[in-house]
Amino acid sequence: MTRFLSIVDAISRKSGQAVSFLLIAAIIVITYEVVARRAFHAPTIWAHETTVQLLAVLYVVGGAYTLYVRGHISMDVLYVRFSPRTRAILDLITSLCFFLFCGVLLWQGTDTALVSVMRGEGSGTVWNPPIYFVRSAIPLGALLILLQGLAKFIRDFSIVVQRR
Repeated sequence: MTRFLSIVDAISRKSGQAVSFLLIAAIIVITYEVVARRAFHAPTIWAHETTVQLLAVLYVVGGAYTLYVRGHISMDVLYVRFSPRTRAILDLITSLCFFLFCGVLLWQGTDTALVSVMRGEGSGTVWNPPIYFVRSAIPLGALLILLQGLAKFIRDFSIVVQRR
C-alpha cells in the first residue's frame, strides 16, 4: 500500500511541476499583449484566448498537486483545533462528495473531450483556435485528483483505524 501511495504522490508532484510552466507561458503572453497594445498600438486577437487556455489546463491538471500539498482552501476555524483522528473522520465523511464530484467530472469530461477531439472543435471566435486539447485536460485532471483523493482517503482511514 505504501508503494501505491508513493506512486500517486510522485504522479501528483510531477504533473504539478509539469504544468507549472504554463503559468510562465501565460505571463509571457500577457506581457507581450500589454506591450503590443500599449507601446505599439497593435493589439492581438490571440493573446486573451491563449492565456485562458493555458491557465485552464494549469488549473485542472494542477488540482492533484494542490491536493497533494494541501493547498486547497478550507474552513480552518474549527478544523485545526480538532485532533488528527477527528480531522481524518471528518475528511472521510466529506470524501463521499469529493469522489462523487470527481467521478462525474471524469465521466462527463471524457465524453466532452472525445466529442471535441472527433469534431476538431475550435473556440468559435474570430481567431478560432482548437480547444480539444483543453477539453482533454479535464478528464486527465479529474483522474489525477481522483487518484490523489484516493491516497488521502487511504491515509485518513489509516489514521482512524490506528487511533492516532
